[in-house]
Amino acid sequence: MKRVAVFGSTGSVGTSALDIVRAHPKRFRVDGLCAYGDSDTLAAQAREFCPRAVCLVDSQREKELRKKLRGRRIRYYFGRAGLREFSRRNADLTLMAISGIDALRPLWEHIPYAKTVALANKESVVCAGHILFRRARKYGVRILPVDSEINAFFQLWQMRDTPIDKVYLTASGGALLDYRRSQLKNVSPRDVLRHPTWKMGKRITVDSATLVNKAFEVIETHFFFDMPYDRIEVLLHRESIAHALVRSPDRMIFACMYPPDMRLPIAAAFFYPERRRDLPEADFCARKLTFEPLPARRFPLFDLVTETARRADNGTVVLNACDEVLVDAFLREKIKFHRISALMKWMRGVYPSRPVKKIDDVFFWDRWARVKMKERIAG
Repeated sequence: MKRVAVFGSTGSVGTSALDIVRAHPKRFRVDGLCAYGDSDTLAAQAREFCPRAVCLVDSQREKELRKKLRGRRIRYYFGRAGLREFSRRNADLTLMAISGIDALRPLWEHIPYAKTVALANKESVVCAGHILFRRARKYGVRILPVDSEINAFFQLWQMRDTPIDKVYLTASGGALLDYRRSQLKNVSPRDVLRHPTWKMGKRITVDSATLVNKAFEVIETHFFFDMPYDRIEVLLHRESIAHALVRSPDRMIFACMYPPDMRLPIAAAFFYPERRRDLPEADFCARKLTFEPLPARRFPLFDLVTETARRADNGTVVLNACDEVLVDAFLREKIKFHRISALMKWMRGVYPSRPVKKIDDVFFWDRWARVKMKERIAG
């Protein structure tokens, strides 16, 4: 039985992971649960799974969590300091599902205490991929991708008998794919959050509409598999059934396909290298599967982010921070949707290019970019 720690247990990926644990009580035991501020869901999870430790980052809700779990033998951790201590607990299997750059610090702290990390966070790889994987190698920790497309490529990577000439990641195109360019100026957060195939968090859903999310997955593929950028391509695939394809040198194409359900890539990481027979099956007769090249000039941020990644400097840290600020501003209706692209392009032209050599460099440029972007929005 594996001791499992879940960072971000109350989010969509965290709750999906606990579905896997619930279905296989003889294989997994929840040892620790961590959430930011949803004390109601965290308390319910703790009552069901009886972990030895829980962490609530929002320390203002400490009293209400303790009250909800009164009488239970649980080790509590609160606030940022508590998150750091919680990250130093040993685990056989860790799901890192905290969203945004906030995942990087606990992931960095946890690596020396982990055996296997199922990583569902893109930003930690986008901002610190080279130093993050170097740290994992130093401590002998295996990091497995949970992100659907990267996990699909990982499964193809494990099964290959010949070299991979090229990898294709797929993109649904998001909720605004069929909107005319003139319509994008007036879309609301509700329009953007109406994703046609996936149920995801708000930021990643907006990033699916701009394709920033897919650009981040290109960067993930580069770091997870040491794959050159010029051998990674993205195809438009509205149905979200084929998540990754690979091409062999003799031009044969192999695909990894499954329904758009995060429980499948999570289970693939949790049970790796075992193959399960009790998971949902794709019905390939239910719909046609289509593949198209990305529409020219339709997703300017995809090229902006991937071209920045090729610089191998602090640019991806800066653009990730700006994207978080801008998506939040859009969701709060402080800016229009089309301004996300315009302001990201502005930042790309003004940030000073610097190397990222250590973890503190990431957080420095993350703070710098947030301040600059908030000033730009306010001005």
